[in-house]
Amino acid sequence: MSSALYTSGAAIDQAHEDDIWHARWFPGKNMLATAGSDETVKIWDSQTGECLATLKDSDYAITSLDINAQGTRILTSSMDNKMRVWNIDDSLGSSSESSSPALTIDAGPINAWRSRFLQTVSETGAKEMLASSTSTGTVKLWSTTKGREVREFNTSRPNFLYALAVSPDGTKVACASAGNHVYVFDTESGSLSSTFSGHSDNVRSVSFSADSSLLVTASDDKQIQLHDARYGSTVSTFSGHHSWVLSAEIHPDGKYIASGSLDTKVKIWDIGQRKCMETHSQHSQAVWGVAWQQSSDDVVTMRPKLASVGEDRSIHFYDPLLA
Repeated sequence: MSSALYTSGAAIDQAHEDDIWHARWFPGKNMLATAGSDETVKIWDSQTGECLATLKDSDYAITSLDINAQGTRILTSSMDNKMRVWNIDDSLGSSSESSSPALTIDAGPINAWRSRFLQTVSETGAKEMLASSTSTGTVKLWSTTKGREVREFNTSRPNFLYALAVSPDGTKVACASAGNHVYVFDTESGSLSSTFSGHSDNVRSVSFSADSSLLVTASDDKQIQLHDARYGSTVSTFSGHHSWVLSAEIHPDGKYIASGSLDTKVKIWDIGQRKCMETHSQHSQAVWGVAWQQSSDDVVTMRPKLASVGEDRSIHFYDPLLA
């Protein structure tokens, strides 16, 4: 399908042996990491389609995937309740499932359904921690040096947290629970700064904009909502999917939102015009993850690609048509 914004590009069929649930770009690179229910993380060259490495350390499905801002470490959560951190330099170039994680944390029963890198900056310098979502309405922070819990944010509602996001500037943590509540915490004070409840069903995905000012949420109510994370207000609601919206992410320049749904579609929305600009139909089953290519501190990605992954075990890339 050709469109005014993005056109369908390369695809990798049967990229995993089972459903692919997650996709993350390495900042400033043409490299994509994917993971899902086949218990593996795979690292891909998006230009050649080559699998550069396969990471596996358990026989349990991977429920979360993240890459740090420097593009040097991968974080996963699995159904064995463990978070694992891999150093990328140790993993690349190994197509066999032989790489071992640099750090493994046993978070306890359903204490790390989702996990994210959290980097904070203070007078004493930068500090890297991990954030994880639980089944009891709390977000736990973990030390990457000591491998233990150091702090907790409490939503005051003992519900399963489906989704978790950390703002790029490290000042906010957002999570979403079974039901319709979305919570935003201030990482320095630990206080709850905002609560959103505009959705009418479970919220599956939360994601911040590149400048940390906006938060996009996706829900089983078939809607996407955009929120101002600074002032705690909901800006827009986008409707058009015909089933649960499983993933949504804001374009690096803040102009668009990409979404993936149980209806098998990938949609691109114009934030300013508040409407769907195009629909892509490359997947044959549910689209579990969408991800925009990211810039790094050293490399600015002027025309970011979009990637989508899904239940059909395929990866699809979308190439920008406009500068």
